[in-house]
Amino acid sequence: MLFKNNKIRGAEETIAEELRAARQEKNITLTEVAKKLSINPEYLTALEDGDYAALPGGVYGKTFLREYSSWLGLNSERLLEKYQKEKGKTDSADKDVFSKKKIKKSELVIFPKILKNILLLVVAAIFFLYLGFYLMKTFSLPKIEIFQPPDNLVTENGFVNVVGRADAKTQITINGVQTLKDDAGNFTKKIDLKKGINIIIISGQNKYSRQQNIEKQVLAK
Repeated sequence: MLFKNNKIRGAEETIAEELRAARQEKNITLTEVAKKLSINPEYLTALEDGDYAALPGGVYGKTFLREYSSWLGLNSERLLEKYQKEKGKTDSADKDVFSKKKIKKSELVIFPKILKNILLLVVAAIFFLYLGFYLMKTFSLPKIEIFQPPDNLVTENGFVNVVGRADAKTQITINGVQTLKDDAGNFTKKIDLKKGINIIIISGQNKYSRQQNIEKQVLAK
């Protein structure tokens, strides 16, 4: 019978030493772990260095430790208890999410009002910015540039090339036929001409804006 050789962590081993050793056993860098867990690599470095002062206050440091140790396959609950001892805190500290800063009774009345007013102003600003953006998109015309043909072109050719550029999200149709654009918004379409005056209508419209029509007249001899 084969037995798996698991390394037993010593009780005298610090959290930093356990984390570092477990990560090195997985042969993975802190940068790679940070990407996988979406945790700032500076905080993982602080855990492996035992620099708890560099961690954010409250439950955040403990949350990072729980996620990191669980991902490494370590006993996160045991390490959290060890974390409390190493930091010299009691269980009563868990009741404070951010810090144990004492606030005067007068500040308890004023601070919530200020915070509430700030939040209301932020929400109102976001609402009006969104409204302004929506109205601008709704009532503005899409930007279309036509390079060819020039206005009132006279030609003996049996065709003309319509060349232009538009915004990436603007849908272009020429004489009712949808025209494709490249990644930069450029488009080109060959239009067959009949003898006499030919009217070419280039239309552009996107999701929000009104439709813009550009008319070109070409006289074919």
